[in-house]
Amino acid sequence: MNYSLSNMLGRSNGGGPVISGTAFPGETLTSTKAKQWYADGNAISGQTGSTYVVRLSDIGVAITQTGANTITIWHPDDIAGVASVRLSNSNVLASITPNIAATNGDSVRRWTDLIASYPSDQITSINRPIYLSTGQSGNPSLEFDGANDILTLSNSTELSTFSNVASGYVIIGCRDTNPTGGSSFHVPFSMNLPGATSNTRVSVATKLSASSTFAIFATSTTNLISTTGVASDNAYHVHTAEMLFSAGVLNQRLDGTQVSTANFLAASNSSAVSSTAGGIGDSPSFNSQDFPGHICCIILVNQSLSASNRSRLERYAGLFGNLNIPLV
Repeated sequence: MNYSLSNMLGRSNGGGPVISGTAFPGETLTSTKAKQWYADGNAISGQTGSTYVVRLSDIGVAITQTGANTITIWHPDDIAGVASVRLSNSNVLASITPNIAATNGDSVRRWTDLIASYPSDQITSINRPIYLSTGQSGNPSLEFDGANDILTLSNSTELSTFSNVASGYVIIGCRDTNPTGGSSFHVPFSMNLPGATSNTRVSVATKLSASSTFAIFATSTTNLISTTGVASDNAYHVHTAEMLFSAGVLNQRLDGTQVSTANFLAASNSSAVSSTAGGIGDSPSFNSQDFPGHICCIILVNQSLSASNRSRLERYAGLFGNLNIPLV
């Protein structure tokens, strides 16, 4: 994290208030005095006490009080290898050219990544998810209808996130509202490879065919494998596909805990070509894998993560659904 102990606990000049605490969304900052709190210099409405609970939207923001020391809040981009981050409380657009932010009940034309402004788009109105300002545990979400809603990824750099990498991660916070019905597969996120037999580079499924289980799929240079074993349900979860290509291992993680693992046929799996298509809410290449429910957070990582950094990302994704995933 990009903040120091001295920044957290350093005393301000002139005997003003002193702020301390954990600089992470969902955590509580404590001041020695009750005063107005500020985020990047802007007064935070209603926050005039001696404590402040860091909001999900405060990532990378400087938090302070009048005359107090400043604490800079953690951001997913602080972690090396984070390639793209989509959050339901930011960069959700009802229209483009000009860009107009979605408000409650609007259909979503574009959902843009926070790191490099990678777009995910839908030009056809009937195929757009709906933005809900309090759709998931009082937090914003994008609601997909499970019939034909999909946002497609188009930036070639983002589609190359998992090309020629030793390790990669997809971390997604979502809730399937129809875990045993609808399409045979429910796919909230997928990146597909070219060619009829190549199938998918990575996909997350909240329903796997008739078994109604959570699953992760990934393709190495040689074969497609999947992990499964946890029954689908309609609760909010953080799904992590941990793709250790160079080690020949695919791990399925749920809410910060590894629940299944599988092995590729060969350990040399880093040279797969770029994906040709990516989709949120369905697989753009195979279709009819429509996800019904709410998506709040999608994070893509293209290098190995330490256990502590992995848990920070999983914990942050969990906060959108009021999941208290502990840091390690």
